[in-house]
Amino acid sequence: MIRLPAFRRSIQTKMLLSFMTVSLIPLALLGWFSYSWYADLVENRTAEYNAKLMQTVTADMDQLLIQIEQYSYTAYQDNFQELWKASRTADNFGRIRNQLEMNALFLRQEEFYNFRGIIQSVTLLNEQGYVFYQNKETVDPTYPFGNEPWFLEMRGGRSSDKLIGPYLTQAWLPESLVPEEKDVEDFHLTYIRKVSDLQRPQEALGYIMLHFSLKEVQKFLEPLMLDSSGSMIIADGEGKIVYDTDSRQIGRPISAALSVSDDNKEGYMVVPENGKKYLVTASSLKMVDWNVYCKNDLAILLSDSRRMRDITLLFVLASFGLAVVVSQFLSVGLVTPIKRLKNAMLKVSQGYLSVQTSRLSQDEIGELGRYFNEMISRIKYLIEQVYQAELHEREAKLNALQAQINPHFLYNTLETINSIAAVEGVPKVSEIARALSDMFRYSTKAGGIKVDVAEEIRHIRNYLDIVSIRFEDKLSFRLDIPEQLLAYKMIKLVFQPIMENAVFHGIEVKRGKGELIIGARKEGEDLVFSIRDDGVGMTTGQLAALNKRLADHSSLDQSDHASGKVGIKNVHDRIRFYYGDHYGITLSSVEGSGTEVIVRIPAVSE
Repeated sequence: MIRLPAFRRSIQTKMLLSFMTVSLIPLALLGWFSYSWYADLVENRTAEYNAKLMQTVTADMDQLLIQIEQYSYTAYQDNFQELWKASRTADNFGRIRNQLEMNALFLRQEEFYNFRGIIQSVTLLNEQGYVFYQNKETVDPTYPFGNEPWFLEMRGGRSSDKLIGPYLTQAWLPESLVPEEKDVEDFHLTYIRKVSDLQRPQEALGYIMLHFSLKEVQKFLEPLMLDSSGSMIIADGEGKIVYDTDSRQIGRPISAALSVSDDNKEGYMVVPENGKKYLVTASSLKMVDWNVYCKNDLAILLSDSRRMRDITLLFVLASFGLAVVVSQFLSVGLVTPIKRLKNAMLKVSQGYLSVQTSRLSQDEIGELGRYFNEMISRIKYLIEQVYQAELHEREAKLNALQAQINPHFLYNTLETINSIAAVEGVPKVSEIARALSDMFRYSTKAGGIKVDVAEEIRHIRNYLDIVSIRFEDKLSFRLDIPEQLLAYKMIKLVFQPIMENAVFHGIEVKRGKGELIIGARKEGEDLVFSIRDDGVGMTTGQLAALNKRLADHSSLDQSDHASGKVGIKNVHDRIRFYYGDHYGITLSSVEGSGTEVIVRIPAVSE
């Protein structure tokens, strides 16, 4: 039987081929609708492309308006306002000199914002609305701007800036500057800002007017002109055309199909107009209430879809023939190795662990077979290991049972010693027996590792009672534990190893009597215990070595482990393991003066 190379490769390829084969039948049914599908695809792709491009364009236009706004803040510079104020009372020569310096400031700002050639001229008005300064003749110097509606609105405080236009003419324009034609470059816009006095912000110093051409806006729209059938339109919030590829439409109302509404300020739509359908993509500016529309003739955009429809139909017919051949190879290449693997798994489920799959291919199914063989071998090995482990565990349990001592027998024996000592009048033996019985009962107490602070303190008191009898006058101890701390919870057997170190390594080797003080306090959400002795202390090297061991998370207290004891290191590790690295033991010691051990745990009541 002939096998394609793909059958010995990735199973993903086989699955893709299978899905393609299964898709042929729906594809044959959908082939007749390929034209509309492709038309929608072209429409959506074009709209999405235009939408993204328009977002970039509107962002660039917003940035231009932001820079124009920032450029107007030149009038808020300290030196500029000083020149402005000085010109009010200066003679003609002083006024000309001040205006030349203003020109220099505006030129520097043009260089900073890369505005060379964008801002055509700057006009300054005084607080009454008369022309105070212009760096290029753009407005009639005698025109009374104080009567303009926008001037009255800004002077009344209802707005601080205004964008006027686009316009071909205005009442303030000199007749020599009124254009005869209606080209885009003949339309202008004017940005006006109210300028407050920096020293007296409540008073207006005047108004600044920045004049620029509509052509500066047109530059941003050129990338959206896909073909000669398309057009670009900008409309303001009132539905008046601010810009149109056909400059004759500027200033007219926008068509009813494109009238501004909440539904078409963003996104795209198909709009009928003059017997044609246009794909219209819309976006809006943030700096000013403008909406931008990109119109493209839908018939021209979809001109290639008819050819695509014919190609799709031919492809569907050819695919039917190919599907018959491919399906045969797929059924053999996919199903046969899966059946072999299934049969092997069935035998394993019946308890035959010696089964192995054979004739493995090089694709993912073959890899599954190899992993299956490895898994069966591993299972057999683990079963043998578990069997051996169970034998060892049973042997260890038998040895433990043989060596076990009944705790109740020890309790009863210690209580018997206590009773006999009391009867015979040997109080120290009675006290040792009682304390030792309590300590043993506490150490073997069931119910988990958490106990009350009071129980842990009672345990170390029993321990110190026994040690005090042994050392008689050499050791004294004092417990300074506030009663309100006794109800908190802690892990047990924390203090006894610390006491042992203090007694046997600090006080026992000291000449004369020693004292051991155990205190406790609450710091925020923590409990802090202090165990302080006045024994021989430690050298600097000994203290550093011990602190290093405590800080090392990986080191184990091998000496204590070997001797069956629980040392300070192990207590420290238990606290960190149970409560976290923030808690544990810290030490301080002075040679010849004693040692202090601080135990910090969280203050918990449960």
